[in-house]
Amino acid sequence: MTPKTRDEFLDLVDQLIFEMEEVLMCAQDEGDPEDSVFSDLLPVYEQLTGDLKQLHAEVMQGRHAFGGDRDLPFMPLVNKWKERLPIYNLFATLNAVNKQGLPG
Repeated sequence: MTPKTRDEFLDLVDQLIFEMEEVLMCAQDEGDPEDSVFSDLLPVYEQLTGDLKQLHAEVMQGRHAFGGDRDLPFMPLVNKWKERLPIYNLFATLNAVNKQGLPG
């Protein structure tokens, strides 16, 4: 589903925060360095979770500008690690909506 309103955009941000927190828990639970599917990217996941929370706050406060064909500030990090982000498609959707702006 592609967000069409500010509230739907915020719902997607909330979903991404939830998913990233799940990935963070998996990363923190991995004990074996030989099987570090997630744990070796723990700093990346922490950074993205913080960035998403900041985005949520900015949208809620009316300080986030949609449109203008601009990527979200954290997209270079997302794109760098997209092969290791199980929810990359959600980030891509969020960024696409941000770039195009919300209708109306």
